[in-house]
Amino acid sequence: MHLIENKIRKIPTYFLPLSLFFILISSAATNFFILLSVLSAIIFCIQKRHLNYLIEKKSMLICIIIFISLAFSSLYSIAEYTQIIEVLKKYIKFLYIPILYYLVKIYDNKYLLIKFFLYGCSIILLFSYLKFFSIFEFEFFYDFLEKVNLANVKEKIVENKTAIFQHYIIQGIVLSFYSFLCLYLGIKNKSKIYFIFSGLAFINVLFMNDSRTAYILIICLLFLGLFTILKNSKAIISILIILASLFFSQFSENLERRFKVLNTDFNYIQEGNYNSSLGLRFIWFKVGSDILKNKPTFGYGVGSFKKSAENYYKKNNMSAYEKYVTNNPHNEFISISSQLGVFGLILYSGFILFLFYENRNNILGIAVAMTILISSIFNSAFYDNMLGLFLVIIICLTQKTKQKVLQ
Repeated sequence: MHLIENKIRKIPTYFLPLSLFFILISSAATNFFILLSVLSAIIFCIQKRHLNYLIEKKSMLICIIIFISLAFSSLYSIAEYTQIIEVLKKYIKFLYIPILYYLVKIYDNKYLLIKFFLYGCSIILLFSYLKFFSIFEFEFFYDFLEKVNLANVKEKIVENKTAIFQHYIIQGIVLSFYSFLCLYLGIKNKSKIYFIFSGLAFINVLFMNDSRTAYILIICLLFLGLFTILKNSKAIISILIILASLFFSQFSENLERRFKVLNTDFNYIQEGNYNSSLGLRFIWFKVGSDILKNKPTFGYGVGSFKKSAENYYKKNNMSAYEKYVTNNPHNEFISISSQLGVFGLILYSGFILFLFYENRNNILGIAVAMTILISSIFNSAFYDNMLGLFLVIIICLTQKTKQKVLQ
C-alpha cells in the first residue's frame, strides 16, 4: 500500500519534465503538463505554507511585480477589454516562473528536466535532418494530422526545410540552447555522444534554419561555452577552425541567403515599405519610441500596443497601415515599455540583470539568462506562447537544489 502511495506521489515530479519533452513536438501537450505542474505546485505550496519560497530570489519577486503591474494597468489601459484579457493571459507566464521554480525546488528534479528536454529535442533534431535531406516526406504526415483533427501544423510553421512541428524561430532558439547544453554535458561528462549532438544541432541551426535570432544566439552560446567551460586552448582553436571552414562550404548557402534578405529589407524600408521581417521590427520600434516619448512613466496600459500603433500610423498618414497593426512588436523591451512605460522597462531589465547576477557562478544559468536576453531583443519572448513557456521552464534549470524541500 505504501509503495503504491509513494508512486502516486511521484507522478507530479514528471509533469514539468514532460512539458519540456513536448516543447518542440506538441503545443497542446506542453500546455497540458504546464497546467498540471502549476496546479500541483500551488496546492502543495498552500498546504505546506511555503509562500515565502515564491519570492526567495529577487528575480522571482520582480516577475510577480511585473504581472501585478500589468493587471493594475488595466485600470487606465486604452486597449479594449478583449485585448486586455488576451494579453494578461499571455503574460501570466511571469507568475509561472516563481511557481515552477518552487516545483523544481520541492521535487529536486532538475536533472529529470534536462533528460526529458534532451530526449524531445533529439527526436526533433533527427526529424529535421530527415526533412532537410528529403529522406521522409512530412507533407503526408501533416495532411494526416489535419485530416484526423489532431493538429494543423501548417498554420504554425513557415515553409522551411528544417521546421517540424513549431515555427522555425522557436525551433531555432530551442535547439540553440540544446546545442549549448549538449556541449556543457559533453565537457562535464567527457562524453563524445554529447559533442556529436551538440555539433549536429549547431549545424542545423546556423546553416539550415532560417532564424537570424537563432544565428546570433547560438554563436553567443558557443563562445560562452568555449571560453568558460572548455579550457583546452588547442580544442578551442580546433573548433574555431572547423567552424570557419563550414562558412566556406555548401552549408553556408542558406546563411548567406538569409543575410542577403537583410539588404532587400533595408531597401524596402527606404521606400517606405515595412512589410518585411526587418521592416516590421523597424516600424514597431518607432511606435515604441513614440509611446515612451508621449507616455514615458507608466505607458498606455496592458494590451495597448495595438491601439497605440494604429494611432501612430494615422498620425503619420501611413497608407495601408493595417498590415503593420499588432499587439506583438517582436521585442519584449518594447512590448513591456509600451504598456508600463519606463517603470516596466526598469522592472524587466532588472529581472534579466538579476538572472545574470543570481547565476554568476552557474554557467547553465548564465546561458539561460543570455537566451532570454537575446530572445527579448529580437522577439516578444514571453508574449509568444511556446517561446515563453520554454523560457519559463529553462529558468527552473538555474535552480541549485542542495536538498529537497519535500520530505
